[in-house]
Amino acid sequence: MDFRDRYSEFFEQLDDKFFDEERFVPAEGTLEAEYMLVGEAPGANEVKEKEPFVGRAGEKMNDILEEIGVEREELYITNLVKVRPPDNRDPRKNEIEAWRPLLDKEILDIDPEVILTMGNFASRQLLDTKKGITQIHGRLFTRNGRKIMPVYHPAATLYDNSKTPVFKEDLKKAFGKADTGQKTFKDSF
Repeated sequence: MDFRDRYSEFFEQLDDKFFDEERFVPAEGTLEAEYMLVGEAPGANEVKEKEPFVGRAGEKMNDILEEIGVEREELYITNLVKVRPPDNRDPRKNEIEAWRPLLDKEILDIDPEVILTMGNFASRQLLDTKKGITQIHGRLFTRNGRKIMPVYHPAATLYDNSKTPVFKEDLKKAFGKADTGQKTFKDSF
């Protein structure tokens, strides 16, 4: 069953002004994923490929995942907003609010052990905070019984390479690959 069919009730009630078939990018990944990655919104490459995190930032993320021994196919990857905003602008509050019920349904359906929020937008939304990613990355939070770990958006590492080692360490920590004696987050609770 494809993404739109799985969530047909949501799409039937979504206001047309928030949907554009040409700029729509569905989530991808296994429905049995222990880890869900939530980004902001699709970019140009994502729209072209109809898959999240496939541009330069996605390639960087994939390289780091591979380096730390995590298979992308084991993950569920989605965005707050499933339609690329015009002119590559940030998603607006009303767009995020329109798409939020779908993200909430995805979280219920996947029931991940840990949600990794990629960057400011996803982190602020899922953690209901005004704090920026620099203040909260790499820390584990619990909201509504869900474990959420904010990490830098992989695009941030393209603009500021000094964030790459931090992003990698946060991913290692999230996936239980860090040298902390900790196996995974779920083992520590």
